[in-house]
Amino acid sequence: MRNINALIIAATAIALAGCEATGPVPDSPRVSASGLGSKIAFTRLSDDQSQDEFTVAEIYVMNADGSEPRRITHNTTWDLGPVWSPDGDRLAFGGVQFVNGVAVSASMYLINADGSEQLELPGTCGNFPSWSPEGDQIAFGSVPGCPSANEIFVINTDGTGLTNLTNSPAVDGRPSWSPNGRKIAFNSNRDGDAEIWVMNADGSGLEQLTFNSASDQVPKWSPNGRKIAFQSNRDDPRFDIYVMNADGSEQTRLTTSEGRDLGASWSPDGKQIAFDSDRDHIAEQIRQVFVMNADGTDQRPLTALPSENAHACWGPGHASVP
Repeated sequence: MRNINALIIAATAIALAGCEATGPVPDSPRVSASGLGSKIAFTRLSDDQSQDEFTVAEIYVMNADGSEPRRITHNTTWDLGPVWSPDGDRLAFGGVQFVNGVAVSASMYLINADGSEQLELPGTCGNFPSWSPEGDQIAFGSVPGCPSANEIFVINTDGTGLTNLTNSPAVDGRPSWSPNGRKIAFNSNRDGDAEIWVMNADGSGLEQLTFNSASDQVPKWSPNGRKIAFQSNRDDPRFDIYVMNADGSEQTRLTTSEGRDLGASWSPDGKQIAFDSDRDHIAEQIRQVFVMNADGTDQRPLTALPSENAHACWGPGHASVP
């Protein structure tokens, strides 16, 4: 199981890519955000820097302006990568169980948005899920060290129909379902390094979108399906956020900070992008949730010390107060 432990941590580092009220972080910034009225789910990796994230990480939900963070999960697992169901009623996330510092199991979970009725999806052994637009299926990447590792799977939300879509010797992960349900974007090293690929929702019709010697990872479709945001170290070894057209054209860098900028998530109206960054604490590699306009302007934090926060996912909502 030590092999599972080491490789899960390594895969998560590469990817770099919650219901009691906790109240706002004392020095948490307050900003407005398009998508007001929606929520952002995220992983609180730790409450302060004295804690071990592999034993205390939990799923939280906050308002789109960073206010009122609420803890959703209360587990002994390392919970990460929450994603909202299309109707906003539930969250899916990955959980890894550690015993004496060693990862002994990994699984996908569903939970109501208020923290009730947590459900494990048996046999999934994966993380970083993506809901189908209809809300009846979840795609996810199987983690290293587990049976059929580094593959893209889909499963029905009732736990039936587990299907391997990729069946490849390559390392495939971080699936993202297109808004029309026809395509799944993902990252794969099947050409020798991590690139963004797209396939049909049944696993057919593979198409490569990025071509370079760097690592392109963690694709996320825009709400209208015309754009894909992703992270890359092509211009900076620490990774930045990029965006491109859904056909791979017009690849544009959005962030240029000296820290790691990771894990893009679009606002419901497509006007903003949430992401993780350790730009304010580079030496300590402490990440916080940030938001920016979809063109890369007006980058600002939503969370702050003493906690560390990452894996932001914007939920369904309206663009302004009704």
